[in-house]
Amino acid sequence: MSGLAFAGAATATADPNIGGGADINTLASALPTGYGLNNRTSQTVPGGALAYLRCGQSPDPSGPVPGNISSSATAARWRTHSRGVIGGDTLTNCGDKPSPTPWHQGSSTANAGSVACGTFQSRAEIVWTNEAENVLGVIRAAGNDVPSLYRWWRDNG
Repeated sequence: MSGLAFAGAATATADPNIGGGADINTLASALPTGYGLNNRTSQTVPGGALAYLRCGQSPDPSGPVPGNISSSATAARWRTHSRGVIGGDTLTNCGDKPSPTPWHQGSSTANAGSVACGTFQSRAEIVWTNEAENVLGVIRAAGNDVPSLYRWWRDNG
């Protein structure tokens, strides 16, 4: 998986219902590169989260439809939550690995988190955690092509 990058620079404002500006900016920096500043909005923070962003359609033609990304104070919270998110999925391989599986960032051999690939309501879905940043992300495709969505996530995440 390539390194995480975020195009542009913007400062979020604090709202007690959507998390602090610093938490939102940290979370925004963890977005896959296929999302920009103009297609994400802060959302009401779910229990246990510090910040929550909803992303619109990726401007990349091969990119996902809307996705969600959230952060918490602890990685353990998202490990547990991600198991619940994938509970309704029909899991498939992520590349050549069974779901869920650890993933590695760039050329590092260190475990960066876990990723699960599958379909939910006949749509391809990728669910991942980033343990260093305490992030849980979910992206979906318009169709059921899991391998293509996984390749997009791997190349842009």
